[in-house]
Amino acid sequence: MMETTLFSADTDAAPPQNSTPTDAAREDWLRLAFVGLTAGRCRQMLQFWHQPAAVLNAAQAGREAELLATPGITPTTVERLRDAATRDIAKALAAMEERDIRLVLEGDGDYPGALRSIADPPPYLFVRGNVETRDETAVAIVGTRHATEYGRSVASKLASELSHRGVTIVSGLARGIDTAAHQGALDAGGRTFAVCGCGLDVNYPADNKNLAAQITHSGATLSEFPPTVQPESWHFPVRNRIISGLSLGVIVVEAAERSGALITSDFALEQGREVFAVPGNIFKTQSRGAHALIKQGATLVESADDIITALNNRALPFAQLEEAGRVKESAPPTVRPDLSAVENRVYLALEVDPRHIDDLAAAANMGAAEVNSTLVMLELKGVARRSPGGMFARVE
Repeated sequence: MMETTLFSADTDAAPPQNSTPTDAAREDWLRLAFVGLTAGRCRQMLQFWHQPAAVLNAAQAGREAELLATPGITPTTVERLRDAATRDIAKALAAMEERDIRLVLEGDGDYPGALRSIADPPPYLFVRGNVETRDETAVAIVGTRHATEYGRSVASKLASELSHRGVTIVSGLARGIDTAAHQGALDAGGRTFAVCGCGLDVNYPADNKNLAAQITHSGATLSEFPPTVQPESWHFPVRNRIISGLSLGVIVVEAAERSGALITSDFALEQGREVFAVPGNIFKTQSRGAHALIKQGATLVESADDIITALNNRALPFAQLEEAGRVKESAPPTVRPDLSAVENRVYLALEVDPRHIDDLAAAANMGAAEVNSTLVMLELKGVARRSPGGMFARVE
């Protein structure tokens, strides 16, 4: 089984996983990122050299024989390491400062926990925004850049419905389905992650510049590629494993027979994630990929309930996280003697995970205005909590 720790077990040479790298050490990591190694090869190399500084110094000193004896290092890699060791990284550092981009290592506390469970987690990520514990409850929505109006509408609706359930939406910031998914989550007041195939200071695609900025305030943009790196075709299949790795499941809305979205679904299967697909128009080429997945056994999706049910059936409950970090099942609420009859009707409709006020009104069989005024009283009594986007949760 592949190692999940970043450094070798040789404790004399390798710092502990929770050590805090110095600024100089993070600059070495930044230089290493420009080498362009796959996660697996980077891990192999660091199991031998332990720290980026060691391998970069060896390359600069011309210790080629030692480097070539290292698993994962080829003559081309040696050249790239030599270039990285002397690379002018001033522009990248300036971009990180200007755009508030952080370099997050696998051992850092704000490294996404879900990624540690995949076979080849990135040893480092560039992050703009915030990764929170609640983002462990995440679902990816992916699909074609050439989406139909139907596809965009479905992606937006699913993202909105899932956001109302407290689910973080993950996608790739591309045009089409990705854009609709991110926007649907934001419009619902939810959280969303965008995994990019370029540096986080590069506006790609250009017409999603404002969307990317919004995402950083309600989630995060993430990338394996350092600032100033432009998008290349091979970057996107690589980043797709991160999209699926961050998620409990992947929903393919529209995809052609040969599509990056299908690569993401393949990664999801390898990583033990659930795969969902939305049926579409049989006369549209954009439907063929999703229909092929359904034929192969993907869960057919018509609403967010299909996704919630499938994930709960796999013992992945949408549960409340306690401060200690362990998961507990939410006990069903009971009538409270300190609440009026109307207040109890609304209170019993609340859950520990936030629900939208419209859902609460339907569950309580009351008008939205009456539910809203009742929720104000429940907040004052300390038994309800308001979240952004018209969401409310029960306080236990």
